[in-house]
Amino acid sequence: MLLGERYKLELHWNSTKFNKDGVCRLVGAYFSGPALSDAEKINDNDHIMLDFFQQYFILVRNVYVGKLSWKKVEYKNDKVFLNEAVIIHASELNTVPQLNDSDYLVIDTKGHDVEEHPYNCVYKTYVVNVDTNPYNFRSK
Repeated sequence: MLLGERYKLELHWNSTKFNKDGVCRLVGAYFSGPALSDAEKINDNDHIMLDFFQQYFILVRNVYVGKLSWKKVEYKNDKVFLNEAVIIHASELNTVPQLNDSDYLVIDTKGHDVEEHPYNCVYKTYVVNVDTNPYNFRSK
């Protein structure tokens, strides 16, 4: 994973809940990272599309893009807390390894400035473990 530090956005959470097929609730979710200093204000009741395919292509049958959505947003210090955050994907979310409470996502925001974002609507995303290493499913 080669990702310029400037474009790095991390999504952390306290715990995950998989109570419903195709839905992963992220309890205590928040954004952090250098990309927040360049980002426009994050709105309540919004979402972004996360492209996991580059990391998960060995495990999935098709493109793997999940929808991360949230209700309320609260800016606190250098973090943006997301109330009622969920990741939704109709088919693959139940066939790939579940996110652990200690995992987090690294989201590449390069190419998502105001001028370019309308032509680049998904964010390349990587699942990272507690040791800050991206999961490598090719070795399994």
